[in-house]
Amino acid sequence: MAIHVSLHLFFLCLTFPYFVQILAESDTYIVHMDLSSMPKAFSSHHNWYLTTLASISNSIETSTDFVSSSKLVYAYTNVMNGFSATLSPSELESLRNSPGYVSSVKDTSVKVDTTHSYQFLGLNSNQGAWPDSDYGKDVIIGVVDTRVWPESKSYRDDGMTEIPLRWKGKCESGTQFNSSMCNKKLIGARYFNKGLLAKFPNLTIAMNSARDTDGHATHTTSTATGNFVEAASFFGYASGTSRGMAPNAQIAMYKALWDEGVYLSDILAAIDQAIMDGWMYCPYHWE
Repeated sequence: MAIHVSLHLFFLCLTFPYFVQILAESDTYIVHMDLSSMPKAFSSHHNWYLTTLASISNSIETSTDFVSSSKLVYAYTNVMNGFSATLSPSELESLRNSPGYVSSVKDTSVKVDTTHSYQFLGLNSNQGAWPDSDYGKDVIIGVVDTRVWPESKSYRDDGMTEIPLRWKGKCESGTQFNSSMCNKKLIGARYFNKGLLAKFPNLTIAMNSARDTDGHATHTTSTATGNFVEAASFFGYASGTSRGMAPNAQIAMYKALWDEGVYLSDILAAIDQAIMDGWMYCPYHWE
């Protein structure tokens, strides 16, 4: 028994530094795949991705409990055919030789950048697309940003039309946010952070929901499509009625930008989901 235990401990001493090295070298990659190369034996692209990842995983990883056998972070359907996954350098090299592989890029951190107003867009309130669209009526604006403060008067649904039948989205409950906070104006709220957590597995997210904590997305969404708010002012200055560029449009918020970090894999997943939900226009970009 003593010899067996000693050998077992000796094996752990030999392999544990290797596990630590794998974890230290691994990173998240966004992988573009050629869907036409998927073998007919697979019922879905998701299963194909999982099998591909299993085939290139280091055997020592899949035979222990130190590293999860599932490396998949997201599977993408609309913005691209592919997935994001946590890979070691050797696994990435093996993946490059796998059938259907097109390209890959390391998941990167991004920073928030917002556009300006109707002047930036070249809109005219007297003629053209702006008044012809009835200021966004029956349009769903999907916003991928930080988060939303649903109690803001800009999200009141006074005078709003019913939610379009094409809408397939939902309001996700989370920290200090529940599904009843959505209405005919704010028709959807989702959040995405698997890419962030893949990068920092031990991270604790303080506000794990679509709720705003810094005001950024609440500001940008109200600029884009906030409802009419009378007697608005800046601490008593410049009082008047505020409204967004498309006050008659409806909002679907997709939280992918976090105080703890912002990663491209989460943004892609949010846009991918937004397309499936039935959004029509996303006004922001990142650099």
